[in-house]
Amino acid sequence: MSTQERDTVNEATFLYVKKGPEETVLDFYQSPTIMVSALVREVFSMYEDEIAFKKVYLVDLGRDLSHNFYIPFIPRVEALSPEVCRYPDGREKKVILDREKCRGHHVFFLADSMTRRPVLSLAAVESLLRRHTAGMKFQEVEVS
Repeated sequence: MSTQERDTVNEATFLYVKKGPEETVLDFYQSPTIMVSALVREVFSMYEDEIAFKKVYLVDLGRDLSHNFYIPFIPRVEALSPEVCRYPDGREKKVILDREKCRGHHVFFLADSMTRRPVLSLAAVESLLRRHTAGMKFQEVEVS
């Protein structure tokens, strides 16, 4: 993210939520936008210096609770392998990463893909798993 883009991001946003009695607060939300807990923010920051974060306060007025979350501005990297086959609409049949293109990146989006899921290195995933994060599902991808 460029300095100009970082300057246009508001420092914080408040979202008002109504949590049901059986609901739990997760460490990762993908919709309506990607939001991560302080724990995930810490891990992302350890592995990627370029990620900027916008603070989001999730406020449950009915219970007088507030949870701090962050919207990560994750860098986009053109890291797909030339071996990737695509459907007619442009989606990848199978994600295959190019080892050289993604070298040195630990948390990123695929700039040359239609998917909106972040890609994490094995080191970043293991770090998150050691911290027992909730709400994250990991899927292995091929690297060539």
